[in-house]
Amino acid sequence: MKKALLSLLLFIGLGTLSPALAQRHVKHISAWGVHYGRTEMGKFYEGSYINYLTDKLSVRVSGLREFGDLEVGEYSAFSGRGFLAPQLFRIGEFAYFHLLLGGAASYERTGEGSNSDRRERFTYGPQAGAEVDFFFGNRISLVATGIKGKMFNKTHLDEWPGFISLGLRYHFR
Repeated sequence: MKKALLSLLLFIGLGTLSPALAQRHVKHISAWGVHYGRTEMGKFYEGSYINYLTDKLSVRVSGLREFGDLEVGEYSAFSGRGFLAPQLFRIGEFAYFHLLLGGAASYERTGEGSNSDRRERFTYGPQAGAEVDFFFGNRISLVATGIKGKMFNKTHLDEWPGFISLGLRYHFR
């Protein structure tokens, strides 16, 4: 009896943890996400919105706040990013891999909290990367993202910024 009860509980538990075979990447599905990550120079928070144009192509827009320490003092940057995200491949209904192709515009402030001159600048440039969604049910996914870019207009931070992040995403119609 104990083995049957344990087997039943295990079966129910696995059923709730395994992703349901339902709407993952369907046209007109949207998602909100929150991400936390690192760059070569600091850390960042990001909020993102995704709209699936087809079952294989989505558009991703996000706002990002980066912060950290430089030799001249603290810095912060506020960025807006936009990506076209075609699906590369998937592993069952659990993991979806996407290519990210797009660009970013950023406002950065350096020299905060020091006696040196505070420098401000707008920068912009292309960015590319990859992203994977690990689904835990129909609506929630864990997101891992890696992005590399090139910034123009004489950035005071990093000319070739890299971003690595983990986040949660909520999918809805």
